Amino acid sequence: MKSDVLNQLQKTTIFKNVSDDVLAEVAVKASTRKLAKDEILMRKGEKGDSLFLIHDGWVKIVTVDSKGDELIINKCGPGEMIGEMALLDGIPRSATVIALSDAEVLELKQDVFEEILKQRADVSLAIIRSYSERLRFSTTYIEKAIDWSQKTAEGDYSFAEQAQPLINSAGSDDDKAAQLLSAFFAMVRKVKEREDGLKQQLEKLTFEIDQARRKQEFEEITGTEFYANLKEQARALRQKRAQG
Repeated sequence: MKSDVLNQLQKTTIFKNVSDDVLAEVAVKASTRKLAKDEILMRKGEKGDSLFLIHDGWVKIVTVDSKGDELIINKCGPGEMIGEMALLDGIPRSATVIALSDAEVLELKQDVFEEILKQRADVSLAIIRSYSERLRFSTTYIEKAIDWSQKTAEGDYSFAEQAQPLINSAGSDDDKAAQLLSAFFAMVRKVKEREDGLKQQLEKLTFEIDQARRKQEFEEITGTEFYANLKEQARALRQKRAQG
């Protein structure tokens, strides 16, 4: 069983260059967890006492908005590490992690993690690199959100057609950000639908106002003495022609 854990550790980003002797020690202290699709691995606000290394499958990292709707922050797959922030800063979990598919993860408790950091500078460096990659992705994510917010404010909804389903693949940061901003696309579609509805109501109201104005103008004209005299003259003319 521990040989399987050792093989799994060797495939993770932070342990791929670590010696087998060190990995063997870690493997003894690591445990394997299997997740079913949609199963929750950790919850936002919980105390974090372990980190997870994804061996197989994909998970999504989520939080909720003011209405309680799910907002997807990121997704992670084989070889990636999650849950280490709570071990480093001692603050409760910052997000909830849910399996996007059946998955298998390795769990390392806090004492094991801290011992590794003290003994292995290369592992610490790998963690720093992992944070750097996440920061770069966060920058791309924010840039897209700002760009699309500006376009929405200008009434340009063409980018909404770029929406992609959340799939279990990596792709570029741009593609990944487009997938994860599903809540943003949903908001934009609602804005566009509301705007289209308002336009239709305005057109209908404009038509009704024009109709009412024309009716009022007609009544004002036909209600004058001049129009009454003109109408009487026309009637008398028709009667005379009929008699002639």
